Amino acid sequence: MATATQPADVAEDALVHVDVDTRREFGPDESQWAPGQRREYLLRLDAARLDPGSVITT
Repeated sequence: MATATQPADVAEDALVHVDVDTRREFGPDESQWAPGQRREYLLRLDAARLDPGSVITT
C-alpha cells in the first residue's frame, strides 16, 4: 500500500527545488550574491512555503 503524501513533504520538496534552482542561477556561494539576489532568494522561499504547487510543476 502506498504512503500518502503529506503537506510537509510537498513544502519541503518545493523549498529544495527553489534552493537548487536559485543556486544554479546565482551561483553556489551565497556569500557572493548581491543584496538583491539574497532578497530574491528569500522571496522565492516564502512563495514556495505559501504555495508549494507554484514551484513544483510535473
